[in-house]
Amino acid sequence: MNRLRLFPQAVIVIGIAFAIGGLVAAGAGFYIHSFVVQQLADQNITTPSDASIPNAPVNDIPTALSMADIIEHHAAGIGGGLTYAEMGRFAVPSGDPAGTSNAEEALLDEAGNPVPNSSRETLLTAAGLVTSLSLSAMAIGVSYGAVALGIGFIVLGLVIAGLGYALLGLITPEVAERFGLRPVSG
Repeated sequence: MNRLRLFPQAVIVIGIAFAIGGLVAAGAGFYIHSFVVQQLADQNITTPSDASIPNAPVNDIPTALSMADIIEHHAAGIGGGLTYAEMGRFAVPSGDPAGTSNAEEALLDEAGNPVPNSSRETLLTAAGLVTSLSLSAMAIGVSYGAVALGIGFIVLGLVIAGLGYALLGLITPEVAERFGLRPVSG
């Protein structure tokens, strides 16, 4: 009889483990969401008036993506349509934002050294900001997924534990009597 009880008891333990795992996943999702949103809010970023969501504090997915989009738009204008990787390291006498990576063709400062391409440096900063904002938006989205997954695991764990308890009731007279059933072994 004791060996017969092992399987339902194992099913109950597995169900409880699923429910605990679900609680941990949902808790982690809530923590990640609050952490990322707080980090965004701490930066005091407000979208500019020409953004798709104008004059809004950046603290959620839509505003983070709106800010990333407008930074990308402005950076494209500064770089003349070129990306950071397509631009030269040094400025040229003509002022072309494409610049050059050839030090001999570069604009020289008073000491005779090549002048860095400021447009390229601006695009590097813009690329970093766009990446950070996009990753923040993605992290918030992932936190929603973790919460949903956690809730799913909690429900699954409760169902599995309930099935284990029902199986235990089929073979244990004390459990069966609580529900007005007659155990199979009785």
